[in-house]
Amino acid sequence: MQNQSLRELNLSRALYNHTSVMDLATSLRWSSLGTLRRLDLSHNGLIYLPSRIFSHLSGLQRLQLSNNSLVAVHNSTFSGLERLEELDLTLNAFKTVPEEGLRELDSLPRADLLLGENPFTCSCGIEAFALWLNRSQGRIGDAEGLVCAFPAGMRNTSMLAVGSLTLGCHQWGAGADLALHTSYVFLGIVLGFIGLVFLFVLYLNRKGIKKRVYDLRDACRELCEGYHYRFETDSDPRLSQVSSSADV
Repeated sequence: MQNQSLRELNLSRALYNHTSVMDLATSLRWSSLGTLRRLDLSHNGLIYLPSRIFSHLSGLQRLQLSNNSLVAVHNSTFSGLERLEELDLTLNAFKTVPEEGLRELDSLPRADLLLGENPFTCSCGIEAFALWLNRSQGRIGDAEGLVCAFPAGMRNTSMLAVGSLTLGCHQWGAGADLALHTSYVFLGIVLGFIGLVFLFVLYLNRKGIKKRVYDLRDACRELCEGYHYRFETDSDPRLSQVSSSADV
């Protein structure tokens, strides 16, 4: 593909299978398509797009990627498309768009986006995407038509209405934190009560405890004196003889 004046390129249903995407990436990278304004890659069964695959199409304004099997948008997927005005990602396999993909879409500030007919799964992992949709719906042409496909209980729920309260993502966490805090408070009260009872018992038995302390002190003193006397006797032979004579 060496054409300096080519404005539109229709490659819909042109790839043999999804593995041909690497050949496509090589062709786009080394071709002279700087004047290309519109590229149609729909109906090709693409499951991913290599990083910087469109980086040499600096003049591209419209990119058609509908009816593929794309599941994610990665960092640098759309690098080099600063002039892009329209990006069609309808009828793919997106269950959500993680934060990496959202940052990549935000790198195309001039582009209007189409995201309909994707099997969005409205679980807690889609919160960031739902918030982004509400914040960016002015540039998403079909924002009001985006709905949840799964789970069954939320099928056809508007993506613009999905939030933490709808999903119940933080309710369990908040309840668990409250229960944990309550448990700590209760444990502190119980330990404090036990400590007070222990101090009260010590106070009631203070005289007996004092007597036992004195008895223990006297016993220790007698024991130490006995050891001290034996040590002196063993170290002085004269005292040993006197002790032996006294025994006789």
